[in-house]
Amino acid sequence: MQALRPRFNRRTLVIGVVAALTLGGIVATQTGRAAPDNQKKSEAPKVFELSSSDLAIVAHGELKQPVPLSGSLSAVRQTVLSSDVEAVVAEVMVRPGETVKAGQMLAKLDTRELNDQLLARSANLDRTRAELKLAEKNRARSADLLKQNFISPNSHDAAENQYAVALAQVKAEEAQVAIARKALGDATVRAPFSGVIAERSIEPGARVGVSQKLFSLVDLAELEFEAKVAMAALPQIKPAQDVVLHIEGFTTQQFKGRVERIAPVADSGTRMVSVYVRLKNTDGILKGGMFAQGEVAVATASDTDMLPLSAIRGLESKQPFVYTIEGGKVVERKVQLGLINQLSKTVAIASGTKAGQQVIIAKLENIKPGQQVKLPGEADKPAAKPVTSSKQS
Repeated sequence: MQALRPRFNRRTLVIGVVAALTLGGIVATQTGRAAPDNQKKSEAPKVFELSSSDLAIVAHGELKQPVPLSGSLSAVRQTVLSSDVEAVVAEVMVRPGETVKAGQMLAKLDTRELNDQLLARSANLDRTRAELKLAEKNRARSADLLKQNFISPNSHDAAENQYAVALAQVKAEEAQVAIARKALGDATVRAPFSGVIAERSIEPGARVGVSQKLFSLVDLAELEFEAKVAMAALPQIKPAQDVVLHIEGFTTQQFKGRVERIAPVADSGTRMVSVYVRLKNTDGILKGGMFAQGEVAVATASDTDMLPLSAIRGLESKQPFVYTIEGGKVVERKVQLGLINQLSKTVAIASGTKAGQQVIIAKLENIKPGQQVKLPGEADKPAAKPVTSSKQS
């Protein structure tokens, strides 16, 4: 019985090894079959979901290449009204912001002193005229006596001289009377042209002197926009070119003007040249001093495709391109660029796109040609089904 015990142990060991190998083979087979399924699951295509802000549509139309301008508005006609006489202010009829007509009375000065001066000058004129008449009679009598040799030529010359002096005095007094009469008229301050009172510097009862400021008057019917332009851009700007203006406070409204003139000399400090643009303001909604930005079109591309500049990739390279969406996938399209509007950040596309195409403008990571995308409003794409084995182990 003891001799049979080792045989039994060896047989048991062999059976255990065979069983272990068989079980290992089954597990390996099942693992091998499941591995492709897991790998296929991990290789399911990834779909990028895009938003409306990630996309732009190729537009078609006209694009202009502008030179940007910036500056402020000022009235073409404006003036400062000053006093031509020294007097006390009797009455002021207008206030700042009021619209006035040409010739309308703005203020009135006290005329009592001016009237007295006019009366005094007029009296002096009457006196000199009387003296002139007497000198004229003396000259005529002297001429008759000279013909009869009753007086010497020197006596006649003295009479002629008295007449000439009297005539000069009359002319001088006539001028003084005219000055006094004008001063009396200047006591009434009137608007030289139609416009708006911009500033009032006097009040009733105050005494004003000669050349003292009374009012500022501006005509807002026509304004001028002055902008500084760099020397490099100046050759592209010509008189009579149209200018589009964007004015502070009018965010949704554009104004049109025209280049009126260009300064002949550059500023010595900035090396910039002043360009003057004239624009109509018949309704008076624009005011002097408003800040404005403008653009003058120096080149135009008509009937062209257009895209935001942000849609162009590889701008620094020789061959720029865009990513379009075609058939739900990203497609790389090489493009040829035309004019660029640096103000609106828009570029003309000479070739490579067509109107209505959707183009990716967002700089998304890992986006590449062939990538599947989901556009805004599209239904969810069905998920890729995992691959499973049909055999049963």
